[in-house]
Amino acid sequence: MNQTADVLLARQPVYNRELAIWGYELLFRGNHHDTEAHFDSGDAATSRVLLNAFGEAGLEEICGNHPALINFTRNLILDLPPFDPKRFIIEILEDIEVDAPLIEALKNARLEGAQLALDDFILDHNSAPLIHLVDMIKVDVLALSREQIERFCKVFLPRNLKLLAEKVEDHDMFEFCKNLGFHYFQGYFLCRPQIVEGRRIPDNKMVVLHLLQELQKPNITMAELSKTISQDPILSYKLMKLVNSAAFSRIGTCTSLQQALSLLGLSHIKSWAGLIALGNLDDKPLALRHTCLERALFCQALGETIGEFSGFDYYTVGLFSLLDAFFDLPMKTVIDSLKLPQGIVDAIIEKDGKLGLALSTAKCFQEGRLFDLNWTQLEKYGLEEHAMDLHYKHAISKADTLISELK
Repeated sequence: MNQTADVLLARQPVYNRELAIWGYELLFRGNHHDTEAHFDSGDAATSRVLLNAFGEAGLEEICGNHPALINFTRNLILDLPPFDPKRFIIEILEDIEVDAPLIEALKNARLEGAQLALDDFILDHNSAPLIHLVDMIKVDVLALSREQIERFCKVFLPRNLKLLAEKVEDHDMFEFCKNLGFHYFQGYFLCRPQIVEGRRIPDNKMVVLHLLQELQKPNITMAELSKTISQDPILSYKLMKLVNSAAFSRIGTCTSLQQALSLLGLSHIKSWAGLIALGNLDDKPLALRHTCLERALFCQALGETIGEFSGFDYYTVGLFSLLDAFFDLPMKTVIDSLKLPQGIVDAIIEKDGKLGLALSTAKCFQEGRLFDLNWTQLEKYGLEEHAMDLHYKHAISKADTLISELK
């Protein structure tokens, strides 16, 4: 196994105030068989994640044009690895020893174009000298009261420092931090619904829900699917645009929906039609659809190894696992209305079975919870670190490409 294969890499989006993806924090862990490699921020881990980013996958494939935020240890700051510092934001952990050599190294990194961020920041005699050097401060809003968060803003925003709220768990906290003046946001809030008791489903969402119901009919024919899609001009246009994009160049140019159906087949068309339909909910940011597609593609890739169900079923589990966030309804309410096969329902609601294993695994990667992966089950299906790493990176790359085509 090569040097980078035994490090699992995950990325977690960082959003701007408009909820567009601004950057990615790269998270990683070592081989789960080797207890000494269970690191999350040591020199070896950071060195290897940098090699991983620049090696087989390439940084562009992992982060695109977005900056990458990575925890740097003291030794790595003192002896920077050979990379373009303009592509990274160096995160300085709160327990790092601050002295003259470190400050000098940070100044040199800035001169080379690097941006600096204080992670898990606590203002004390150790960290105070860094305030004048850094560009950004990450604030763990889950660990602070609202009064403490407000004090952070009053102290640091006048210094022209960018504030990043991390561990934002719900939309209420996002709005609170946004109103205080935070610039960037990291957490799971985007994938959670904004449920308001007694609120009726808006007409535009009812149209999308009805379309998903039609697409999920188990015995739908080519003719019926074509008719259903054709009734929505925007869906038809976007689907044809996607089919004729570079992502599907291998099939040649399609001039009609019927031709696309015959070339790609029912499952493929249903997959993309469902994704595009969700994209028509204009009150939801593109970043949510991005997360949804990445999860669906990763589940589908895992399903090729796990087996029993079709690739379309695995894709559907990933795609529909965020329906509550799209419709702002309890998950069970949305799922019950679609009359899905019981195996898919059990996977989404209870994380049961092989479909549930794929979904749980995809969520662990997306949320950076790499220590929570169920290796006992995964290894039953031959899913070792290297295979998982390849599946995940492929899902990232394909999702990024397809989302750019759907804009």
